[in-house]
Amino acid sequence: MSDGLKFLQVINVAQTYIACTTSILIWDWLSCLPQEWRCIWKSKRGWSPVQILYCLVRYYTLVVLIVTDVWFFAKWSEASCARYVRILPGIAVPIDLSVELVLALRVYALYGCNKQVGAFLGVLIAGFLGVMIAVPILAFDYTRLPSWPGPCIVTGKPSIAGPKFIIAFYASPMTFDIIMTAMTVYKVLDHTRHGWSSSLMKRMLRDGLFYFFAITSLNLLNVIFFIQPNELIQAINAPMSIQISSVLCCRLILDLRSENEAKPAVRKYSNTRGRWVTEIIHEDFGPQDTIQFSARSPEAEEPESELSTQDGVVLHFEQEVHTDRKSEVTSPATDLLPL
Repeated sequence: MSDGLKFLQVINVAQTYIACTTSILIWDWLSCLPQEWRCIWKSKRGWSPVQILYCLVRYYTLVVLIVTDVWFFAKWSEASCARYVRILPGIAVPIDLSVELVLALRVYALYGCNKQVGAFLGVLIAGFLGVMIAVPILAFDYTRLPSWPGPCIVTGKPSIAGPKFIIAFYASPMTFDIIMTAMTVYKVLDHTRHGWSSSLMKRMLRDGLFYFFAITSLNLLNVIFFIQPNELIQAINAPMSIQISSVLCCRLILDLRSENEAKPAVRKYSNTRGRWVTEIIHEDFGPQDTIQFSARSPEAEEPESELSTQDGVVLHFEQEVHTDRKSEVTSPATDLLPL
């Protein structure tokens, strides 16, 4: 088989592959429109940073998708490809940055908006962005095709940062995701150990782990393909990593907002006076609120009395069941999550 025929076969496979991954992105966007309308556009909680990032990830990715298709399906001259080859990875950087910012904000909220954690995440984001900007400038090149015109395909080139510095474009987000996942797992397990487990926490852990394994697998696949010598297929998985990361990130946001908005707001306040613990629990179920007052003593296990009224106020007096001082610590508020 001649080199020209082999080249055409590889290009046809690559274009079909990219078309399939593109259809996944379009299908996911259309299937999520009702949930997006309810949780993003019609949300009564006001706009949060994550909602803004959601729109950027979802709709900017669609713009990048158009550019990606032009790159792989159009007929380029060698001079044009050499001139514009760095545009495609360059315009993909804001997508990667937005996705990682979503993960960083979730971790920041999970740690109670701790300033030290925020500073640490800021340093990680700055390092991540620096690598993502440096790699296209130093290590991206175009593939020399057997004949021109043809598709403009990205490949790597040796640079002052190393002969395979291009793999840092995928190793950097993979490293960032490992750190975010480890911090999430640690905090959720810590909450569970203190009896603060909730469906929202479980959702964060489950979705975070699924996202981590999926995106890390894609980035690892890109690293493997850029290491192998065939330049025609080195970048074949690059569009898929952009599209799938966008799909999973948007799903992660929508699922978490749906889980959070489906439950009524519950706020619990505790105050210790001598041997009594006074608690006020406010539950927002809609137009009529329920407020519970309770006072507990470590003497007995049964409540002393309870008074109910028809205007939504319940007075509840009981004696404390346990004497563990840790029981007086309330669960972290889920409304800290910038959802």
